Amino acid sequence: MQNYYAGSPLNRLSYLRSVPSFLASALESPKAKFIALDSLQPLCKDDKDGVRRLHYLKWKDVKDLVGPDPKHVFHGVDGKNEADVPDMAVLGKPQQMQFRKAKVGELSTAEKREYFLNQPALVFLGVDERSAPESAKSLPVSKPDENSTLETHSPHGDPFWAIDVTTFKHLKKRIMLDHGGAKFMELRSGAQTMPNEEASIAAEARSLIDWNTRNRFCPACARPIRSVWAGWKRSCIPGEPASDGAEAEPACISRKGVHNFAYPRTDPVVIMAVLSPDRERILLGRQRTWPARFYSCLAGFIESGESLEEAVRREVYEEAGIVIGEVGYHSSQPWPFPSSLMFGCWGVAESATADGDVRVDLDNELEDARFFTREQVLEVINSTKPMQLSREQVARLDGKEGAGASEGVEEAKEKAKSEGSFLMPPATAIANTLVTAWATGKLFNQHPSGVSSSPAAPAAHKM
Repeated sequence: MQNYYAGSPLNRLSYLRSVPSFLASALESPKAKFIALDSLQPLCKDDKDGVRRLHYLKWKDVKDLVGPDPKHVFHGVDGKNEADVPDMAVLGKPQQMQFRKAKVGELSTAEKREYFLNQPALVFLGVDERSAPESAKSLPVSKPDENSTLETHSPHGDPFWAIDVTTFKHLKKRIMLDHGGAKFMELRSGAQTMPNEEASIAAEARSLIDWNTRNRFCPACARPIRSVWAGWKRSCIPGEPASDGAEAEPACISRKGVHNFAYPRTDPVVIMAVLSPDRERILLGRQRTWPARFYSCLAGFIESGESLEEAVRREVYEEAGIVIGEVGYHSSQPWPFPSSLMFGCWGVAESATADGDVRVDLDNELEDARFFTREQVLEVINSTKPMQLSREQVARLDGKEGAGASEGVEEAKEKAKSEGSFLMPPATAIANTLVTAWATGKLFNQHPSGVSSSPAAPAAHKM
């Protein structure tokens, strides 16, 4: 089972992220494709059939932003001399793009930190090798070394990169002039017509750019940090050495051992199809800020020391007051808003038989939750009206200010009765996958009852 935003065609070549020679050759390759993001919105363009596509830039479009010589861009990504900066150092505001020659080691620690803070986030996403002959898709004969290049390790691959252009107004203006019809578009609402393989690449790009731009200072020592491993790790810059009687800055604890804040963050989430004991009805809920009549599966973050099954039972009990017995797994989905991994599950209520058994006053996260029949759900699925979200609806789902107030629960119920239906998440969301699989009798086909089930749930007071 493959959900939307999954199934990327890229070979990520993670073992080459710390090899400067490979990265430099992949950066300036004429085959390189760059996904530019403005405030996490990827550059897109609709084709003649109205299908939304990623619109790629080339090295010539972005080289002034990252530095004209690719060999200097990745200086130190292999962990050697990582305190040094490239021969071209950015001074002043990045929009001004002022450069001056500086030999390695010539700049002060403060200047180095300023340089790294002004660098645009740049991430190597992988190579597309779909056009390569089968004989070229095996692992390379030689192991990576200081002379490895794109030609030696993926001669038929097209390198993919993501670059953040949010603060570079001059570049965005030039892109609009040189690439007519291309626009920066919100991925969550705009991806609904984008082919899945492109959406999965855009999801990787969005998550990694978001992580790099959010984490500019070390959480251990508060110093500026730099990107290494081509955007897949962030490293604290060494402190100023002792001089003229002054004490050296203490070394940051992040420079030794493994630290989870040095690597991209992925938050695990359970999302579940909660079924009545006879499995003929499904429990869906809505938050107060959501669009009118919009209902979805219950979901929540997995807490420390918790299994998938335990998280399913806890979340359903806290949000709806229902005790879950049998639990099973269906499928997963990467969710790049900002960076979660959704574990799609199902759970069977032990005793709930009516809406009156549902309680939403325990943690007050939901405005309403109730059971829907198979007929009600199929009516929505078979509706000719596409289940797509506008930007305003996406803003409401995210609870953003200024998105407008939602209808009250009673008003929403009355509308549902009069209009005979409700709104479901679009097909791009795993919630839609779970609800549709249940309604069409396919929820248990992938994991038959008993294979992925768990022991009966503990009593409510023990949860």
